[in-house]
This record gives sequence, C-alpha cells and structure tokens, in this order.
Amino acid sequence: MESLSVRRATRADVPLIFQLIKGLAAYERRPQDVTGSEDALAYWLFERRVGVVLIGELEGRAVAYALYYPVFGSFAAEGRVHLEDLFVLPELRGKGFGLQMLSRIASEILSEGYTGMEWSALSWNTSAIQFYSRQGATLDTGRTYMSFTHAQLQALCLLGT
Repeated sequence: MESLSVRRATRADVPLIFQLIKGLAAYERRPQDVTGSEDALAYWLFERRVGVVLIGELEGRAVAYALYYPVFGSFAAEGRVHLEDLFVLPELRGKGFGLQMLSRIASEILSEGYTGMEWSALSWNTSAIQFYSRQGATLDTGRTYMSFTHAQLQALCLLGT
C-alpha cells in the first residue's frame, strides 16, 4: 500500500484547499453550493482559526484533505470534533488513502485532548457509510440535523425584540 504524506495546511494552501472543496462538492453532486471564496476560507481558517485542515499528498501532489473543528458536549462536558470534510480524489479511492487520513485525524485530535469525533454522510453515499462502518463507526440515530441561513438568522433577531 502506498503511503500518504499528511500535513497541516497553511495559509499558502488556501487555493489548493478551495480546489479540493470544489472537488468534494462535485462528487456530492452539489457544485452549485460552493458559494464561498478563497478570501473567506483564509479568513475563517487562518484568521479566526475555526477549523483545522489536513492535506494528504502522494509524491508531492495533493490527493486528499480533511477539515475538522471543535464542538462541545455539555452533558459530558467534553470537547470533541466535527469532521466536516474527508475527501480523496475519486480516481485514487480504494487504495487505503481514506483510512490513512482518518488515522491521522484520530492521532491529531487525541493529541489535542479531544475525546471523540462526529460527522455526517449523505444518505445516498453508501460507499462512505460502508467505509466508516468498516472502521467501527457507530451510526448515530435519534437526531435530525437542522440549519438556519444568514437571512433566517437576521429574521430571528427581529423576533426577539
């Protein structure tokens, strides 16, 4: 099995990260949802430091990335992380690179003192669900994920006044 070189991204990697994000969006059949910009990515990741990006390279070429950020569980009073993205270029899947990335993420978050990790997979993405299940992941049930857009948050602000 070939081995990836995995490293933490730097601000100089923002264009590369943005391209990999577009690759993930295309794979997920959602390219229209990439509405961010390299500037916004740089701001949130490297000025506000809301998340960590790991880049997996094969012979100097970026072929995978992962993005995670901290979350806090009030009931357990524990810090965990949410894995937002884990992406391997489609032509390189099935070679163990996803597992190498997942292993490195686990090593990073444990060394940072986090106690667990959560994520979601699109319900149609059975290959991802099977991959995570093979690694021993537990399917979290009993939750429905919801969200507010920026406009909805602005409307909420008005409701409380």
